[in-house]
Amino acid sequence: MDASSEVWASFLALDDAFARGDVDAVVARFVPDHDLTLWRSAEAEHAVGPEELRRFVEWMTGLAGSFTIAYTEHRVRVEGDVAWVNAQGDATWDDGAGTVKDMPHRVTAVFRRVDGRWLCHTRNGSQPRVVKFS
Repeated sequence: MDASSEVWASFLALDDAFARGDVDAVVARFVPDHDLTLWRSAEAEHAVGPEELRRFVEWMTGLAGSFTIAYTEHRVRVEGDVAWVNAQGDATWDDGAGTVKDMPHRVTAVFRRVDGRWLCHTRNGSQPRVVKFS
């Protein structure tokens, strides 16, 4: 498998770990750096460093419902031991109480190869507002 495919597989494995609510798997797919960064759409949805990341994922897994993403487009760029991913697709949020919402979703992520594994350093996901310009 080439490096771009390895990075994309690592990106999808991280998404899968989030969707399953597997705290240890999410944390294991990030670098252990003090400045690792996770940002999502809501202001409260952020973490910097491994301890905040673990607390955030534990909080997130305690929420009812689910959030999944079906990617329709992605780009991976690899430069040595660093890579970045830009991806977009359709997200589905199910609040666990009967409300299901579909929305566009975008992610930018930075990975670093550590001991042969591609680990996430920075991940920013959001749901862009749909704006009509005409």
